[in-house]
Amino acid sequence: MKSEGKAVRERLAAGPGRGLGCANVVAAEALGDASVVKELVEALEDERGVVVHRAANALKKVQAERPELVVPFAKKVLRAAMECEVLFARWDLTLVVGEMPLKGAERALAIELMYEGLRSESGLLKTIAMQGLTDLSVDDPSLRRRVMRIVEEFAASGTAAMRARARMLLAAEKKTTRRRDGR
Repeated sequence: MKSEGKAVRERLAAGPGRGLGCANVVAAEALGDASVVKELVEALEDERGVVVHRAANALKKVQAERPELVVPFAKKVLRAAMECEVLFARWDLTLVVGEMPLKGAERALAIELMYEGLRSESGLLKTIAMQGLTDLSVDDPSLRRRVMRIVEEFAASGTAAMRARARMLLAAEKKTTRRRDGR
């Protein structure tokens, strides 16, 4: 149930500028009400960075539990991720996009978003983008080969978090290759 009938954007804007405010509460509401998901997606266009950050965080939580609620908004979320200048929101939106079942032009844009993330100064965004590219390359052997080379580079020379994630991705790839090859 929406708290006191207030619009999601205004609820997300309330309170101190630091932290998630009521993002967790709104995410829980969205799990039971698709209209709240729609409002979260619309909030990604707000000019207030705090609203965008909290909306992106709530969408990430919704997708983690009920991805089917976010899928109808794939194009809008992808566009928002590509235009986002709020780093915390960019992290969350990149995670969301990396896990969406995209095809065609949207998939190509998502891959572009991930490659852009790899060029970021943010180590966390690089790590998220590496994971997203790995996820997007599952059914694309050509892309998979390129991505695994990037993952190997991060395993050798990234930050501690990048190296840890890269090692995990390489171990999973090795396991998948063994299964595929019947070993």
